[in-house]
Amino acid sequence: MNILDDVVYIFVDEAGDMDFSTNGSKYYMFNFLVKQRPFKVHEHIANYRYSLLERNLDPTKGSRLDIEYFHAHNDNKYIKDELFNTIATFDKNRVKVYSYILEKPKVHPQKRKEKERFYIDNLNYAIQRLLGKLQIDKNFIIITDRLPVQKNKKKQVGALKKGIKEYIKSNKLDIRYDIFHHTSASSANLQIVDYISWAIFRKYERGDSGYYDKIKTYILDEDMMTKDRDVNHYEK
Repeated sequence: MNILDDVVYIFVDEAGDMDFSTNGSKYYMFNFLVKQRPFKVHEHIANYRYSLLERNLDPTKGSRLDIEYFHAHNDNKYIKDELFNTIATFDKNRVKVYSYILEKPKVHPQKRKEKERFYIDNLNYAIQRLLGKLQIDKNFIIITDRLPVQKNKKKQVGALKKGIKEYIKSNKLDIRYDIFHHTSASSANLQIVDYISWAIFRKYERGDSGYYDKIKTYILDEDMMTKDRDVNHYEK
């Protein structure tokens, strides 16, 4: 067997905001989609997008759709339903989702002022939690969406690398990893993790679990962080 067949892929998405005022979200979360090749149903997702473009040629179909890639926040209900129905067909033994959720109103006021440290520390801890839950002992690749990460790229990469190196060192592993930042349009998996992340965020932020119920079978764990951890970490 080719050694590359064993590579684990981890796709990352973030939801919520760092606004701790009453105008901000109640939650901030890091969501991770874990898969291995072969990636199935990608061709189906691509063909569905082309079907939506071809819809424009039918004068009875109403408004024109120009869809470069799928994005849960922007897509209409009809498209959401179709994508979630597709995502719900994955093999639950080959697809895992981990959600690290911060309940912002319970964060200590001083920590709210240290947004950069807050972000870095929690992402560092989140990736370690995920790798530990998966008991990763093989090579892996992390892929994040390039656009949202531009302003946070340095601290995001730093937090991920720090957490990964601590995990590898503490477990005495000899494995390799890499981190890439790609546009969502280039990756069906980034679009899928965006959809999954949107569903989880909607469950917590709005109490609407309709779409979450379609993907909950893949949930490895949902860690709700509600109060500070001593020294460098915030803990349950």
